[in-house]
Amino acid sequence: MKKIIILSMATASLIYATNGDNMIGLGPESRALGGTGIALGMGADSVFKNPAWLVDSKGLQGIFGATVFMPTVKARNTGMGSGEWGESKSDLSLIPEIAITDHITDDLSYGFGMFGVSGMGVDYRNDDPIKGLSSMRTNFQYMRFVSSLSYKMGDLRLGAGASIAYGSLGMAALTPSDPNDPSTMAQRGGGTSEDFGVGFQVGAGYYMSDTITLGTYYQSQIDTEYEDVFDFNADGIYDALKLSQPAEYGVGIAYNDGDFAITVDYRKIMWSEADGYDNFAWEDQDVIALGVSYRMDDLTLRAGYNYAESPLKDIPAVTDMTQYQNVYFNMLGFPAVSDTHYTVGAGYQFTPKICLDVAYVYAPEVTEVSMLGLEASNEQNSVSFAIHYKFD
Repeated sequence: MKKIIILSMATASLIYATNGDNMIGLGPESRALGGTGIALGMGADSVFKNPAWLVDSKGLQGIFGATVFMPTVKARNTGMGSGEWGESKSDLSLIPEIAITDHITDDLSYGFGMFGVSGMGVDYRNDDPIKGLSSMRTNFQYMRFVSSLSYKMGDLRLGAGASIAYGSLGMAALTPSDPNDPSTMAQRGGGTSEDFGVGFQVGAGYYMSDTITLGTYYQSQIDTEYEDVFDFNADGIYDALKLSQPAEYGVGIAYNDGDFAITVDYRKIMWSEADGYDNFAWEDQDVIALGVSYRMDDLTLRAGYNYAESPLKDIPAVTDMTQYQNVYFNMLGFPAVSDTHYTVGAGYQFTPKICLDVAYVYAPEVTEVSMLGLEASNEQNSVSFAIHYKFD
């Protein structure tokens, strides 16, 4: 029987500022506001966050930006290694973001977007084998191409979109066949595998008044399978890995008087029901996000906060080989232990057509300890920037 082993999922071999392995927000406006956006329209950014708000954007406009990720990920093995810390060499990457929206009629709008949305990865190839980190390296690229429609009926906004997801997964590690016998370590990486998946999202927004809005959305699970990617059962044959990005839903409320805005979101990420993550006993996440902004003429200042317990918060005692593998790969290859994110940012309107938005996200260092003597440490920094351009 195949043992499904998720080593990690990373765009360009890094660890995102994440809830689990999902980015806390897309685009610098959302990221500066703690990853919110369910109840607050953000122009073309809403293509992904909540498509219901696209109809409130003015004319043909787009965003063109990127996020620079600078993680610091460390691990050590006091059970089968020297106990010295090793630091992952996957510490810098650039992820692009593009979205465009326009009106079809006064009450109907469309939007298209391309986003890097989730990921995680490590690279311990250069660490001394005596540390017991298995020379682990993982690299997963995961993006979504989204098309959405938005329609308004009085104070109600409705939105729906379809997603095509692209994933590219490569992973390699020296893994033990017997946890009590280090001599059984063998290289089991199968190279890089790619796949596409499809999904959908729906959303709604409602104006309770001129200043208070409500929002809700649902995003479907997306299934992908990576062929010949890893020798999971040590039989000399590279196996396939079926992996699903989880479904999630959320609600939000926002107050916006034009100059001052405050927005609060709640999201539920269904890790425990997603193929692959369920094998590793990942728990669902309850995400709370808060954002505040203040506009002074052409300058807008933003700040936010995002919190969700790690899906690895309950690491079981090891009683069999499967649990051993779960803990081993979660801690060394998949250290999704970050829980708190602090965010700041700003936007400046240079001309009626051009605005620059920037955001900085910081996730303080979190260290998790397992029953095997494996420890994982994760600290995250990232900077996002984008040009918002109105074509007419």
